[in-house]
This record gives sequence, structure tokens and C-alpha cells, in this order.
Amino acid sequence: MTILLTGTRAPATLDLARRLARGGHRVVGADSMHFPLGRWSRAFASHHFLPPPRQAPEAFLAALQGIIASEKVELLWPTCEEVFHVARFHAVLSESCRLMCPPLETLRPLHHKLEFTGIVQAAGTRVQAPASWPAEAAAPQERLVWKPFFSRFASRTRFDSPPVDCAGWMAQQFIAGSEFCSWACCQDGVVRVMSMYENQARAGRGAGCSFSPYWSEEAAAFAVKLAERTAFTGVLAFDFIRTVDGQVFLLECNPRMTSGIHVLAEDLDWVSLLAQGSAERPAMQPAQLALPVLFSKPSLLGRAPDVVWRSGDPAPFWTQFLCAGEFVLRALRSRISLLAATTEDIEYNG
Repeated sequence: MTILLTGTRAPATLDLARRLARGGHRVVGADSMHFPLGRWSRAFASHHFLPPPRQAPEAFLAALQGIIASEKVELLWPTCEEVFHVARFHAVLSESCRLMCPPLETLRPLHHKLEFTGIVQAAGTRVQAPASWPAEAAAPQERLVWKPFFSRFASRTRFDSPPVDCAGWMAQQFIAGSEFCSWACCQDGVVRVMSMYENQARAGRGAGCSFSPYWSEEAAAFAVKLAERTAFTGVLAFDFIRTVDGQVFLLECNPRMTSGIHVLAEDLDWVSLLAQGSAERPAMQPAQLALPVLFSKPSLLGRAPDVVWRSGDPAPFWTQFLCAGEFVLRALRSRISLLAATTEDIEYNG
């Protein structure tokens, strides 16, 4: 099968491409960066440049259609936040190939942090959502966390005071406990493979870079229930907190590729998993992103395999510095943070 992966800037996408290529698939890559992490990986049969979907959505669509036609793509798998822009054009693109994502009307409520709390409560599982309100209606007696409805990497989360302008923000009850994340690949409402992990180190406030396997039956049950209720196809990733008394709270959903793929054992048969996998606990292993670990928590460096380095596919390890350099230039040009620069051309904010 020929599979087109978009979002090749992400380590998770590189990991996915390598696993699919080992399974015998022909993998094509595309991104709106000039030097994305996966551009020179041997896992990709070819690689293409895309117009930025946030700034030029129609040109992005036209480019995707051209790649699908020229490469004879059978499955389009958007992996980063461009998934929302692909989902916007779901009806058009699905005329040419299968899509590993649902339409935007399914994705958007999962990405909207306040709407998602209602989805969690309606699921009726043991997992709960913290009490949440529009920011201007927050309960004053509570210890609160403030977040924009649409955001990523906890880059704009506030713990000390509300924003000056509360429009587009929510307030959420602060929950103390230990954080963990889950990741599930779903097809037609069935979870095919799932993983969970704890972040041992972070690059900045939110983005993890060192991952230790974890498992929670409550979290697994919720993912299975939500996938079934929405007939979901694609990736569902969740951020949880477990309190000292064992209660599991679900903070937010990321319906895209995340670091959960990194902790799956290397020898898992990915092709078989997608065909007839299950939500049972798979074989997992620790993993890390060596470069950000070096700068965030160097004591952990080398304690788990690096996601990027592979002796049989060394180019991404050396060219990741080009990718990082492009992010730096974007941050300087747009006068934004380095973290914001990683998604400024693909992010979806409603």
C-alpha cells in the first residue's frame, strides 16, 4: 500500500514511517517545512513540500490532491495539527483515497478543551473531567488553571491569574497528582493498538522528551468507549492525572500523533495490529528524544533508546539541526516563541 504521511517534522511521524516501511508499505512524506525532520529518511520513498494549511488552505488542498494522484496514494495519514485542515476537506479528499482521520465535525469538539470536558462526562466511565467553566464564569473559590479553548503543548496555560481578556479561554479546577498520557490508533470505532507513558523530562512546559511505559485500565476503557461512540478513525491521545487516592481525571484530547508511538516495542507487527489489533496492553519500552533531553534533563541522556537515531537510517539524526534551525528562523521572523514556531503554519484554532 502507498501511504502519504503529512507532518514529517515530528519525531512521531518519523517513527511511524519507519514502522510502516518495515511492514512493507511504500511511504511518501509531505510537510510545509523546507527541512522537516523526516525529509531525508530512508523510510520515505519520496518527499514533497506543501503550502502552509493555516495560511493557504486552498493551495494546501490542491497540493495534496496532486501528490495523491502522482504517487497513487491509497491512504492519507495526517499526523500533526494539519489533521484539522485535512479533516476540513474530508469529503473532497476521500474521493481520491482513504483518510486516517474523521471529518472536522468529529475532530473539532475533541480539540476544543471546554467542549471536550462535556464529552468526558457523557461517556459514563470511571474517568472524570475536572470541573470547568468559560473563563469569565469561573468559580472564585476554586484553585484554577486557565487555558485557551484551542491550544497545544500547555504553552499558554496560566496557573497564577486569569488572562486580561477572557474571550476564548476556559477555567478548570486544579487537580494535584501524577500525569500520564495515552495514545490509541483506531479504525472505524475500534482501537487497534494503544500505549501509555509518563513523561520523565519535558522540553518547555508541556512537550515531553523522555518516555516511560505506563498503563491504566480506567484510561484504556475510556479510549475504547470514545472511539466506539464516535466511530473514530485516526489517532486519539489523552492527557490524564491520577490523584493520590487513585481517581483518574482526563484533562484534554489530542486527536493526532503523539509520543505514544515511541514506547511501542520495535518488533511489534504494525501491519497486523492495524488489521486485527486490540486495546490490550502491548509490549512497550522506554524511549527518548536525545537532543531535547540533553538540554532539559541531561542526567537522563542515554538511559533509553533515542527515537531519531537509527544506524540504518542516520540522516534524520544529523539533519535535525536543520529542522531546529528552521524553527528558530520562523520564531525570529514572526516574533513568537520557539515552541509556537513549530506549529504556526499548521495549527488549528477554531
